[in-house]
Amino acid sequence: MNTDPEQQPLQSARNGNPRSQVHYISIPIDRNTDYDPENEQNGNDTIEPSFNTRRQSILDQPIGSFRGVNSIGRFATSLRRANSFRHIDVNSSVERSFFKDNHDEIFDPDTLAPAVNGRRLSTALRPSLQNISMRPSITNLDNSRITNGDNPFYDDSSIDYGSTYSGQTGSMAHQQIGETSSLLRGSISMAELADNLSRDGYKGVIAGGDVDSLVLKQIEDKDGKVVTVLAGQSTAPQTIFNSINVLIGIGLLALPLGLKHAGWIIGLILLSLFASATFCTAELLSRCLDTDLTLMSYADLGYAAFGSKGRALISALFTLDLLGCGVSLVILFADSLNALFPAISVTSFKILAFFVITPPVFLPLSILSNISLLGILSTIGTVVVITACGVFNNTAPGSLFHPMETELWPKDIKSLCLSIGLLSASWGGHAVFPNLKSDMRHPAKFKDCLKITYEITAITDIGIAVVGYLMFGNTVMDEITKNVLLLDKFPSYLHGLISGLMTVIPIAKTPLNARPIISVLDTVLNVRDAEEKYEGNRLKMAKMIQSGNAIAVNIMFVIIAIIFPQFDKIIAFLGAGLCFMICLILPCSFYLKICKDTITPGEKIACYITIFCSVIFSTLGIGAAIIA
Repeated sequence: MNTDPEQQPLQSARNGNPRSQVHYISIPIDRNTDYDPENEQNGNDTIEPSFNTRRQSILDQPIGSFRGVNSIGRFATSLRRANSFRHIDVNSSVERSFFKDNHDEIFDPDTLAPAVNGRRLSTALRPSLQNISMRPSITNLDNSRITNGDNPFYDDSSIDYGSTYSGQTGSMAHQQIGETSSLLRGSISMAELADNLSRDGYKGVIAGGDVDSLVLKQIEDKDGKVVTVLAGQSTAPQTIFNSINVLIGIGLLALPLGLKHAGWIIGLILLSLFASATFCTAELLSRCLDTDLTLMSYADLGYAAFGSKGRALISALFTLDLLGCGVSLVILFADSLNALFPAISVTSFKILAFFVITPPVFLPLSILSNISLLGILSTIGTVVVITACGVFNNTAPGSLFHPMETELWPKDIKSLCLSIGLLSASWGGHAVFPNLKSDMRHPAKFKDCLKITYEITAITDIGIAVVGYLMFGNTVMDEITKNVLLLDKFPSYLHGLISGLMTVIPIAKTPLNARPIISVLDTVLNVRDAEEKYEGNRLKMAKMIQSGNAIAVNIMFVIIAIIFPQFDKIIAFLGAGLCFMICLILPCSFYLKICKDTITPGEKIACYITIFCSVIFSTLGIGAAIIA
């Protein structure tokens, strides 16, 4: 039987792309039971071995029971990784953001996510790989069985699944993991790996024991370069949850105002159009990722399509997006409290916001991720409370059964143009969609995850737009919550509840929006990872600079919020100026460039039409947001 790695056929990667190759090594953590090869064929959302008993699908578990790969702990670690995906790449000229000289991944040990400034994979695992125990796996990425008789790991009854390959093989795995065509699995003790990381000051999700295994991939891109990376870990339910968390944000609070400006007919058409168009472009990003498995992020796609200039443009757009989100959150915080306590000025509450949102910036990402859950829960809770107010209130304004006066058509062209940005701002998740797909255990399920995500998001967004416009009609304000807070007919405890929910959202989300901008400043000033670089007085100085950067970013949020105090203008600018570019124009441009050899004539025409219409809509929307 031929065991020469150079002679063995390579495994095909996503969607059968013959130019990209994938090999796996799974490193179970703190487990000593045997590997069950049948788990590779059962179609469950896992690519790790089962232990003692086969894992059940989440659908097979009792309602309310979350175990195995879909446990609450796994959801939490998946959310942590998702929150680390929104980053700004300052190394626009580097070929791949997360790969350095030895062609292995740079990852964040707190989240196990790719990171521009993180821990080199080979360095973290080197001490352990000398004693790693390898075991064969019998399926490739798309769950098809290996049937080539020349493959030493062909699924045959004579295979001894208890046999191991250690010693020299483990050392070779470090030097060039997966040089063979097989999918390899290995064992490493939890304590040993945690010690390797904590010895260098890295204590994160690994040391916390939140994961059962690390899965390594060796992938070959279309140019033949081989890199070693951490394989995806999130299941389909986790990906859906993270995607919804990205899409459902404070932009939905301005949707009723957008519907007012556009009128019922054009407004609902625009909402449906933006939802379907951004869903299609999200799938285009997915297709672009399939052409080269070393592409992981939106910035990588920009580099692959347009080189370092494309990545630099994306970094600038992401910076503006995060800045705008931070400013809008400060405005939301101040407006909500001002409606409850009108004697205190909005500006005073914005200054107060600085002292409220600054301390959480210094918390680790693991804590911020848990806090961020309060943000989406508060947003959903606000939607539920407003809807309940409309149901139980029998007199206008504020009643669903006695709606206020509304319009079928926009009043004028200016109102129509302003509605474009307001109605499109809620569909901007494309900045992290590529990372979410790369983080999946089964990336082929990403399209199905997108369908469910957009169904839930569309119901929520269109629902609050319709409910808010019916309840308050032409009197609807830039934040639908302000209408409720300023209406005396509702009980005072409801005012307190809504105001509290609106206050929690900025506290939960602003620190996460600030982190990437702070990271850029730390990198530019060369104080990133100060504990590793400096000691003594230089370390103290670096820490002071890092703290100063965090404070400066939050001061910038507050100052801009004071200068530009209108929530609807900020949201309209984000929607028209950035959502169209990031979610429509660039994905179509990437697809035309990266998939030029496989794109059909119909798809090419559709992409050009989308780009042309998006440029017109974006220009009109930005103009209306500026002059409104």
